[in-house]
Amino acid sequence: MLSFLSIPVLMAHYGKEQYGVLSIAIACNACMYVLDMGLNVGAVKFYAQWRAEGDLKRIERVARTNISFYLLVSVVNVLLLMAIALFGAQYFAISEQQVELLTTFMLVLAGLSVMNWLGNVFYQLLVANEQLGYAMKVQTLQAVLKICLLLSIAWVDMSITTYFFLFTLLVAMALVPYALRCRRDAMLLNFKPALYLSDFKVVFGFSLSIFALSLLQIISVQSRPLLLGMFAENGAMMVADYRIVELIPNFLIVLCGMYASIFLPKISAMMSHADMQAVQNYANVWTLRTSVLACMIGGAIFLCAPELMYAYLGSEEDTLAYWLAVWIPAIILQIHTTPGNAIVLAHGRTMPLILTTLVACVLSIPVNVVCLERFGVGAAVASYYVYILIVVVLLYVYYYDHVVRIKGGEIFQRFFLPTVGAMVSLLLCNLLFELFHPWMGFHNRWESVGLIVVKTATWVAVYFFVLKSFKIRNAFKILREE
Repeated sequence: MLSFLSIPVLMAHYGKEQYGVLSIAIACNACMYVLDMGLNVGAVKFYAQWRAEGDLKRIERVARTNISFYLLVSVVNVLLLMAIALFGAQYFAISEQQVELLTTFMLVLAGLSVMNWLGNVFYQLLVANEQLGYAMKVQTLQAVLKICLLLSIAWVDMSITTYFFLFTLLVAMALVPYALRCRRDAMLLNFKPALYLSDFKVVFGFSLSIFALSLLQIISVQSRPLLLGMFAENGAMMVADYRIVELIPNFLIVLCGMYASIFLPKISAMMSHADMQAVQNYANVWTLRTSVLACMIGGAIFLCAPELMYAYLGSEEDTLAYWLAVWIPAIILQIHTTPGNAIVLAHGRTMPLILTTLVACVLSIPVNVVCLERFGVGAAVASYYVYILIVVVLLYVYYYDHVVRIKGGEIFQRFFLPTVGAMVSLLLCNLLFELFHPWMGFHNRWESVGLIVVKTATWVAVYFFVLKSFKIRNAFKILREE
């Protein structure tokens, strides 16, 4: 939501090209998260498992070793960011002045990387101890402060470098409340770095497979704006357009993934007791819930794409609206696999998924480059489709039934029912809107916002009517029973 609010404000105050440079810096920094080596997932899995077994001392030892690990990672992160700042910025399709701005952004990120990385140690402990609610409160406070910062840029005529520094500092400051809560609740009493390598290698060995997976995912995701910045005629403008289109799908992913952080510790605890029926029921229930939520929100975005772009940017952006609508079905397809992905990670056998993700990544990157001239920002959307389709097919064809030993057909049913309902509802809504077409136009932002409200209310009513009617009403029966 914050990103949704910030983009038009930042572009209006600093210009589209400067915002594009800022987006390039953020994409470069996001690529650095591969240095995590998968520990953000591996640590949560084993902390939850050991907590269920009562092995709290082992958690303490590994957490202190994590502090040492992340200190080392932050040093490497600083060196890489400084290398990009000093030697790599000229490789982007941006002007000399924009190269200087990008260099400044990189140095800011480098200066605060230690705090950013150490925050992971304590966040992992909070998630594994089912204190995600506290972490969300901290993030909500951060969001409020970021909004205050965003509103202040016009009042004090703040430069974009000052804004970026303060914004990055707010993100890094999450370390403080996370650490204090871990100390208070005795999750980690000693913050002194340590090297308990025999315990750490258990987590690190599993995390390396997650690292390979994360590396490929990050390359696939973050290469899209970077490739646009490198190969488009005006890299900064193209990246800015991509960030605008990407924002609403990302908002959908975040909103529908609110509970995703609890999946891995919950399922890891179930698997530590070998309770596969509980895992199956959990996957069924949460696949249904995430699918219904994703279809409900995604369908509204699909229907209102032109109005959203107009309300957001203040002008008609037919091309961006088109690619936004095209992107939504792929996002829904991705979101419904969130519980299944947690099951795969908790199970631990990730090599087939790594190999498939490698193929998806290798195939999706050239699609982005080849389609760029013809489709512009849509090349990144085409690349996303190639990637996500390959991965989802693997989950259903191989992983669920043959590796994890749960019924993939039952999981797919929980996705299929609300998705069919969404397609029927979209057809009905489009027929209804055609009848009232003469009254569906808009000429300013307020009219577009009003039309968004009307369309969304109509869509939600029709969608729930369709789910409760026909045979698709079974979705609600399943939800109540399980």
